[in-house]
Amino acid sequence: MFRITLTVLLISVESLSCIMRAAMLVILCILLFVPTPVIRPDDRSMTTPASLFAQEEIEIVRNWTIRIVLVNYDLDVIDEAVLLDHLPTQRTYDVDDALVTYNVDYEVSHADEAYVDNLRSLMLANSVNGSDTGTSLNETALEYQIAHEDEPQTIFYPRAGMSIDGYAVEDWLHENPAVEPPGLGYVFYLLNFSEFDSPSHELEHWYDYHAMDSDTSETQDWFRLEWDNELNEDVHFMYPGFGGRYNIYVLDPSADQWYLQWARLWWPNTGDPTHWTNDLEDVADSLNLGTPLGQELFNTYLQEYMYDPIAYLCVPFQHYLTPYVTQAKVRVLVFCMDVQDGVSVDSLRWVTNAEMQTAHLEELLPFISWDIEVDFLDINNYASWNNLFWDYAVLDGNTTLVDGGGLFYAISDQMRPQYIDVDSPNVELFGVIFIKKEMLMHVYGKTYTGLGSSGLGQTVIWKSWERYYRSDEVTPKSGISHIQLHETGHALGLLHTWSYDHYVGDFSYGPMGYYGMHNGTATFDRNWVQGTYLDQMEVEAREELDLRRSQMPANPRPETLIAERGVLNALERVGAIYHQMDWQGCYEAFNEVQDWLKRMTFSMHDTVPPVITDWGTVPTEFEFDTFTVWAQVTDDFAGVDNVTVHIVLNNSVELEYPCVFDGSDWSATVPDFDNYTSFVIWIEAYDWGLNRALSQQRILYGESGGGLFLWDPIAVAVVGAISTIAIVVVIWKLYARRKGV
Repeated sequence: MFRITLTVLLISVESLSCIMRAAMLVILCILLFVPTPVIRPDDRSMTTPASLFAQEEIEIVRNWTIRIVLVNYDLDVIDEAVLLDHLPTQRTYDVDDALVTYNVDYEVSHADEAYVDNLRSLMLANSVNGSDTGTSLNETALEYQIAHEDEPQTIFYPRAGMSIDGYAVEDWLHENPAVEPPGLGYVFYLLNFSEFDSPSHELEHWYDYHAMDSDTSETQDWFRLEWDNELNEDVHFMYPGFGGRYNIYVLDPSADQWYLQWARLWWPNTGDPTHWTNDLEDVADSLNLGTPLGQELFNTYLQEYMYDPIAYLCVPFQHYLTPYVTQAKVRVLVFCMDVQDGVSVDSLRWVTNAEMQTAHLEELLPFISWDIEVDFLDINNYASWNNLFWDYAVLDGNTTLVDGGGLFYAISDQMRPQYIDVDSPNVELFGVIFIKKEMLMHVYGKTYTGLGSSGLGQTVIWKSWERYYRSDEVTPKSGISHIQLHETGHALGLLHTWSYDHYVGDFSYGPMGYYGMHNGTATFDRNWVQGTYLDQMEVEAREELDLRRSQMPANPRPETLIAERGVLNALERVGAIYHQMDWQGCYEAFNEVQDWLKRMTFSMHDTVPPVITDWGTVPTEFEFDTFTVWAQVTDDFAGVDNVTVHIVLNNSVELEYPCVFDGSDWSATVPDFDNYTSFVIWIEAYDWGLNRALSQQRILYGESGGGLFLWDPIAVAVVGAISTIAIVVVIWKLYARRKGV
């Protein structure tokens, strides 16, 4: 070694530049030989934009599209301008100081003849014809019933016609769309199959939408309160429109129905639109469609019929914003009031259950944690409840008449605070169900089964025992899960799918109408509840971004600018996912936005990287099988954000394995690899301030005589130094021989 050193010192100054070039080549070879961690693209290739000024007011715009498909119409009589007139084009609402705008665009197209033929064949193959397949309404009997509540009438009679399976039609349209469904919006099918009806209306067609009670799986053949008795059994629910299982709605103005006729007599109204009482063919026959006026009136009829499902379902204006919370609790008490008369508590447990209600509410709003509890109780064991009930109830013969409004508010004031936290910032709903023989609840001058308040977070249901069973008083008929879901929907901000002069929205799958009984959540409800929840998430995120920007120093750290760009990129992804109606994906993307906001915050205050205190593998010796890499990482300020295992195979292919934190260690499982001779492992860690740490030890695993080689920076440095000296000596000898030294 001493001799080599002397030889090097004898090198002339003239030769120094040549040797330096050789040394640089050697160093380059060493750098290529010893792998180094690859810098993440986010760290080095990220553009660092200048911060934008905070907006005075945050505005979020959602562009919805409704594609209307005309099926089996004469195109010569369609006037798109009239057809779309008065349909909603915008919805706006405020969130704090932010404005959320829903713009609605309409596109009209026509299904071709082949498509109509295929749909017609599908309907004929999924229909039932007969003399008693439907129901007709006796309006005279209904008017008498309204005037004489104590004298039940037979108001429903059988009718003949073709009952088409609405589920089959809806499934087919979903699987065979006539147009490309919009990313954010709906496809609205406007059908005309008056060809199925006889000119005199002796035979009609309609759609069966499978009204069924979910607590019993009984097909619904009863309708509403006063007429839910033996005089009006075997009622058929005839739908001219349906939707809510997918992002489509189907309306056939030529189809028969009785609900709009019933509604116009029973509920107060301010008008008498033609579509309440007249089928499409009646309107067409009454007009001269060859004249501009006739065409205008015909298209107005179609527009008015379409308005309700579009305005109350697709673009609902009547709902409140979804409560923006993280947790919800529902406490339900079911009081059995005839235990002393032989109706046991256990005999009524079938009427609802916590599992079903939880499933529906988690489907409706999956972004929060639901805690549902349902208890069945004998009211005679709870004197305070028993006394309160009878404070607002009286006996009229054998019938118990309940003042629903008075009892509802008494429960809210006196009982609700004992079961839920009325001041909780989260959603806390309190539900009470009274089951008693021969009971009627009155409020607002009419008879109902339940009341719900979104402001109070309370539902109360009064339903007479007889209405739970068939006429044999043994066979379960109708539970209360659908009523509880309806009333809970009110507490979550959902209002009815109808108003006093608009009823067509009740022809749908959701629980917020009065027609039919679907104890589940419709796409329309889910889109509103989840969409407005996500709108509020975005407002909160943009407000926090503006706040963080206002706190940035004049010359921010590159890490802060990286985090700011991360927030903006994540928000851009949120918008793209939102406009595909992928609500769960959008929610998860918002979690990424929150992570980048957190990094942006800490990056302005934390400049110290985390510390990798120890790491290793399990097992420590192996034959290149699947193994686990563990690491202990600490950070005293921002906290550890993520830890990644890096592996380079054969000095060329780099792989990354994110670690999971188990409360003490970060770990990742590394699979077995094929066709390699060596690989290098190291650990990379980031804290929430985007400060980076690399493990001090690099481990090179390779096959050499069956051994396992452990390489660390000291060993690499020693080997590198010896290799450098040896190569320099070789170069010097070659140089000396050439110069004759």
